[in-house]
Amino acid sequence: MNTNIGDDFIREGICLILREIFKSRNVEFIPVNKHKPLSAYPDWHPIQLSKKTYLLLRGRYHLSRLIENFASNIKLSHLDTCDMIVQCGAPVFWPNCYQNEWAKPIWQDIVGRLYDKIPILNLAAGSCYPWEKQPIKIDIPEDEKYITSILNYCRLTTVRDHLAQSLSKTLSKEVPLIPCSALLVGRGRKTQINQSGYILINYMTGGGHYTWNQEIDDRKWEYTVKTLIERLSKRHKIAFLCHDEKEFSLTKKINSELPVFFPKSTQEYLDCASESMFAICNRMHASIAMAGIGVPSIAVCTDTRLLMVSQIGLPIHYVKDVNADILEEETEKIINSIRFEHDRLLFLQAQVWENYISIIKEALNLK
Repeated sequence: MNTNIGDDFIREGICLILREIFKSRNVEFIPVNKHKPLSAYPDWHPIQLSKKTYLLLRGRYHLSRLIENFASNIKLSHLDTCDMIVQCGAPVFWPNCYQNEWAKPIWQDIVGRLYDKIPILNLAAGSCYPWEKQPIKIDIPEDEKYITSILNYCRLTTVRDHLAQSLSKTLSKEVPLIPCSALLVGRGRKTQINQSGYILINYMTGGGHYTWNQEIDDRKWEYTVKTLIERLSKRHKIAFLCHDEKEFSLTKKINSELPVFFPKSTQEYLDCASESMFAICNRMHASIAMAGIGVPSIAVCTDTRLLMVSQIGLPIHYVKDVNADILEEETEKIINSIRFEHDRLLFLQAQVWENYISIIKEALNLK
């Protein structure tokens, strides 16, 4: 929360869905930041003492785990007061996912204790594997155990890409494939085709968060983007779109003369996107959120998060397989059919909205 605006898109999309489903009730959301799993507990809870162990020079890790193991038995987390728990988007399937910081304190210690008492939903779950090493099955035993436990805890799991769906199937779990809920964040917003708008460039070093030991050449992607900007600038307005401070600073290295948009909220983000007609993105949720207001894009990345963009019918490229020629040609092709793409994406968003509502109601036995 408040660290990656893409996570905000996923969460706010899900909140919109749940508000619609429970529109006759007074719904209160209690957000928990899984990257700070102790936020699942109130400040007065003894488990918070584990955070004080950072003051120790030695033994901090073991003492922290000891405190958490003991204090979790006291229960009384924020989630104990809830009528339902929702795991909200983000990759769930990735190499060594069992080692994440929320696996034990949230999934095992809290959800594992409550799942037979209240509904647990796992919505818009995705995969994040190296593009060149996409697994046929989960081949790390600890990952298999962890993911199986999650799928067993949840009354409903939906996935946002076909790899996550196929991996679930290898664990004997059939889960529905529905595009990411971030597609819904702009729902209800009036959208128009802006044919004189910007082409937005969302740039990350090497084309993504991680290289995954795939021998990705950062300089090649940098050259590709610089070349593409130079060519497209002759015919279109170009601007950068940034998700964090690092991306903001990189814009000076790529082209210091272009405008830079750095929205700090979903509302600001959608305002920026409304000023554009197209985008080229290294952040997958940039592509998804803009698609929700009818703005198409090309996604370039290093891992299987690309698959959630292909799920909504937009072009994707593994960063090692793409160059300025390919991106320029695809950009102009889509811009030439911009009205069709705009209408297609908005129609898709309406379908996705109905799919989520229907399948959640069915899982909760609601009419």
